[in-house]
Order: sequence, then structure tokens, then C-alpha cells
Amino acid sequence: MTNITAIYQGELNSLDQIKVSPLSRAYTFSDSIYEVIPYFSGKPLCYEEHLDRMMQSAHLMSLNVNFESAVSDIQKLAATLSNQDGYVYYQISRGVDLIRSHLYQDDLEIERFGYGMPARFPSSAISAMLCEDDRWGKCNIKSTSLLGNVLAMNKAKSQGCQEVVMHRDGFMTEAGASNVFYFDSSGSVRTSSLSENILPGITRQILIKALENTLYSVKEGSCAISDFHDAPCIWLTSSTKGMLPLKNLIGTDYKLEENYKGYLDVVELFNSAMKLHLEVLE
Repeated sequence: MTNITAIYQGELNSLDQIKVSPLSRAYTFSDSIYEVIPYFSGKPLCYEEHLDRMMQSAHLMSLNVNFESAVSDIQKLAATLSNQDGYVYYQISRGVDLIRSHLYQDDLEIERFGYGMPARFPSSAISAMLCEDDRWGKCNIKSTSLLGNVLAMNKAKSQGCQEVVMHRDGFMTEAGASNVFYFDSSGSVRTSSLSENILPGITRQILIKALENTLYSVKEGSCAISDFHDAPCIWLTSSTKGMLPLKNLIGTDYKLEENYKGYLDVVELFNSAMKLHLEVLE
């Protein structure tokens, strides 16, 4: 990790040299938020949208963040990626307590941390496992409180899977680190509505907008997992996955229908929309 550049409280350093207090509320309570901003050949994807979501998460967590400092940190990290593909991980916590306590002090100094990571993003179909969604009730906040996701995804890993598709009471919510779309048996594109307690994914919204006023306009709502048995194609969306199909889904009879025309058409529409969202930082 010595070649990975990180930042803590505005100061750049190598990632392995960053020191964080064990009394950081990010460490003791997951009292923190984060964003992952992808870069393609040095260009950020939906930069403003990621910042807006971070601001919204901070507002919902009552974090008094100096966003000029946060933007400066992110820009410094982005510069270390040069013209490579990769991402900036950026985290904001409430600060460091004098002693661990559920009740935080009002005068804590906000803690800022992040790093830039060169990366190759996946493109091949992956396997996933169906599982109950037992996460906390505020998944619209991009919080580091991800224990439910961690447990589910590592259980899936033991079954040879790379992701999970979660559900509550027989209705789909989202994946462990992605939103989920699928074609139902009638050929309609379906995804869970935001009212199903899911993260408002930025790539999710790009896809929904890209498919407006086409044959594939997305139907948002309650999605029964029983739909998966006859679905010709299920896929994930996220900033680091783009559109990534599932080849199978353990717990269902689903199997990817190769070269499904509807999916190929949707990919083409999505890729065109993505090009419009690749922006150069000023």
C-alpha cells in the first residue's frame, strides 16, 4: 500500500502512513459517511452528483462539514490518478471522542479521510446469491455502517458468488454494493423504487433517465423475487460496475439468457448516456 496516496485532515501521505485514533467515531460507531467516485482515463463520472449525495448524507447525519475542504481533498486525490482508470474513496466522520460514548460532543472536529486507487472495473457476468435483507433502516444514507452487507456478501462468497440480491418479505431491495434491474417475463424493465429503503444510486438514475421514452422505460415499484424464476436477464448497476449482468442467482431458477436483445439494446442506450456524464474537473 506504499504506492497509494491518501489524505487525512487535508494532508497527503502514503496510505500505510495514515494514523487514525481508535476513538474516532468512524471506528467505534460507524458514525461516518463515504462516497466512491470513479474515474475513467482520469475523467470523473458524475462528479457533481456524487458531491450532492455526500452533502445529502451529511445533512441526514447532522454532520457539519466544510465542503470546500472536502472538495479540495478529493481534487488532490484525483490528481494522483493521472490518466488512469480508478476511483477516489472519501470518508467523513463526526470526529474523535475523548472517551467512547453514544452521546457525541457538539464541538468535535470533523474527520476527513480518503485515498485514490487505480483499478480495473469488472465487465464479465458474475454470480450472486439471494438473501434476506437485515440491514439497518436508513439505507438512503451512504453510511459506513455496512455490517449487514459484509455478512451477506461473505456468506455469498463461501458459495462461489461475488454479490448478493437482498429482499424483505419476498420483495427485492438491492444488492450488497449495487442496485438491481431485471427484465420480467413480459419484457418490462423493473427495479425497486426508492421507497423500498435502498440507496439512491447515481448509476441507477443514469440508466432510468437513459431509458425514458424508449421501449424499455423502467417500471419502479415493489419487485417480487418470484419474478426472477422467469427473468431472462438480471443486472446490477453501480459507479464501479456500470451495468453488470448476473449469470446465475443462487436461491432461484434464474439463468442468464445469453445475447438477450432487450439487454443488448439497454446496454447501448446506457453507454451513450454514460459518455455524456464523463466530466473533466476544472
